[in-house]
Amino acid sequence: MFLRVFIGRDAELRALHTALTESRVCVPAGPPGAGKTAFATAYVTRSGAGYRGIWRVSLAGSSADPDEMVATFAAGLRAQMALGPAGDPIAEFAERVVAETGPSLLIVDDIPGGLDDDLIGRLTVPAAGRRLRTVLLTNRDVSGLAVPTVDIGPLGLEESAEILRGHRDGTVDEAVELAERLGGHAFAVRLAGLALRDRAGYAKLIERIDGNPVAMLLRDRLDALSEPACRLLRVASLTSPAALPPGLIRLFMGAAAEEAADELARNLFATRIDGTWHVHSLARDVARRYLPAIDWTRLARQFADAVLDHPWSDPIESFLVARHAARLAGRPDLPGAIVDRLHRRVVAHGSMTLPHHRELAEQNFDDPVVLIEAARHLRDAGELGEARDCADRAVPLATDPALRHRARLLLAETIEELGGDTTRADALWTILTSEGDTGTAIARLRARRLRGEHEQARTGLTELIERLGPGSAAFLPVQEAQRELARAEIDAGLEAAARRRLVRVIADHLSWHQDDHPGVVEAIRMLAAADLALPLTEPKNDRAVWEETARELRRLRGRFATGHGPRHLATLTLAVVHAEALVAWGRPDEAVQELAAVREDVRDRFTRDQPIRFRAELLFGWATGGDEHFEDAYRGARAVLGETHPQTLRAELSLGVALKPVNRSRAARHILRVLRHSPGAFLPGQHWPKTRRR
Repeated sequence: MFLRVFIGRDAELRALHTALTESRVCVPAGPPGAGKTAFATAYVTRSGAGYRGIWRVSLAGSSADPDEMVATFAAGLRAQMALGPAGDPIAEFAERVVAETGPSLLIVDDIPGGLDDDLIGRLTVPAAGRRLRTVLLTNRDVSGLAVPTVDIGPLGLEESAEILRGHRDGTVDEAVELAERLGGHAFAVRLAGLALRDRAGYAKLIERIDGNPVAMLLRDRLDALSEPACRLLRVASLTSPAALPPGLIRLFMGAAAEEAADELARNLFATRIDGTWHVHSLARDVARRYLPAIDWTRLARQFADAVLDHPWSDPIESFLVARHAARLAGRPDLPGAIVDRLHRRVVAHGSMTLPHHRELAEQNFDDPVVLIEAARHLRDAGELGEARDCADRAVPLATDPALRHRARLLLAETIEELGGDTTRADALWTILTSEGDTGTAIARLRARRLRGEHEQARTGLTELIERLGPGSAAFLPVQEAQRELARAEIDAGLEAAARRRLVRVIADHLSWHQDDHPGVVEAIRMLAAADLALPLTEPKNDRAVWEETARELRRLRGRFATGHGPRHLATLTLAVVHAEALVAWGRPDEAVQELAAVREDVRDRFTRDQPIRFRAELLFGWATGGDEHFEDAYRGARAVLGETHPQTLRAELSLGVALKPVNRSRAARHILRVLRHSPGAFLPGQHWPKTRRR
């Protein structure tokens, strides 16, 4: 029955498959009840064998805000992969897709807001590259999108009539007339089929169909529902549109849970997908309008008790329960104590928590623990003013010395990041650093770097690292200090020293078998940053240092290729950085070989505006002489660094030289612009591979 709705939709299924093959993304769109979810399921049934992995994420319950939609998307992926609260689930998902031997399919359902190119880019996970195909299902207008779309419109009369006659014999004319009254609406056709199966005659049903056939047919089925099924339908209509997990239904309904859910499914109010119950949005609307009035506050309170009692042991159930807890926490009719516990439950789940931290901080204005946690999350989200205010309120309330120290440290750090009030920050640092905590010392030196006191920051960090020594007890603080020292070196223009330091940080972590430690991830991210590209002119007076750096990078790249795969983002980043080190060492031919091995993977997994991509494109251009590489490098650097940054000018100069044999006027414009902004770019001493035409 589920797939019979798609009798006659072969053209749409072919269009979807073609779009996914050619563009790797497609947006099927249609009104509620048109059968978009079933359409995607039909595609999986017919084509699923061609995919190595099939993933489905529902954004039901999210607002239409793009950031919240992406946060819900990330949380759904985290639950499906059973990841802990740390790390980036979207990045981990990309790596899992890349590790497969063939393509994977991602279905993002129930998208609540309008789609634009930016949101599509975020939901299609560009880092997964060409191996990921993405289907985005929405009921919004999709005209004007740059990606392929498929219209999930009304069923044809013949297809609708065939479905209806599959439920009850009748003449072709009767079935066609009923199909006309239903307007080809897929959900209405399925409901009418049930009505026919239940002995309603064609003539009687045709006579009763009104202007809103879905609502009429659902009302008919409401009358036949048992009280437990009505109770479950009511609770679905007052909480989040997210699916109802079976464990939560059992806590709420007790022994009647399974039969009530099955009854809703038999009557098409709900569908079981991946083990969870999805109640149709149209069914929720009809339930709110036509079921007899009850004490909704009492029902919400009872469901909230079930949410709070849920053990949250299963990741998928935990994600869905958190969605329902978040929706219930916004009900003004629930007691404050219950609402507070619901907010805390969402926060404990660890995803999409910022609004709940805000609410908890507002309601628990005298609780320093709540205020400190709110300050931490607000700071991570870039809401520095609110973070400062929460930390400021927490300082006098914290009676525990360790808690007070955390509040003061957060306050000092947010003041520094906001800038301006250095007098108050200095007073806080005086108190904090007197307590002799290594983490606080690093934070203080980071603050000096942010103020532009680069020399003092570098000196202090160097002394701290020497004082801590290489012992295992101080290993993590030393690595944190090393990363901070690398940042100070980058700010001071000492990119080569920073690069070598970050390579040593990665190697040290790997020697302790900490390949996936956040410190390693951060160090590789810093190596990939735009500021660590090689200088505009390279004096080549430190060949021994570059030789050591290149050899160490080669070893690290091999380690990551073995442990994480040759197409992992860390492996590819280290490959590009290794090629740069080979060029600095004076081994351009080896750099060309290194780049040839990763060229297609780098172009596949990194977007054009990512620094490691445009740094690689510059090297690709020097290796092959292709002006399209220089064009990509120039555009990427300009977008990230600005038009007059040395790295942008270097890319533009290379583009101008490459264009000279084929487009002298355009080449001259680029070269003259570089001359105006950086005549030093033409000084001797730049020993890159000579640009050559292919």
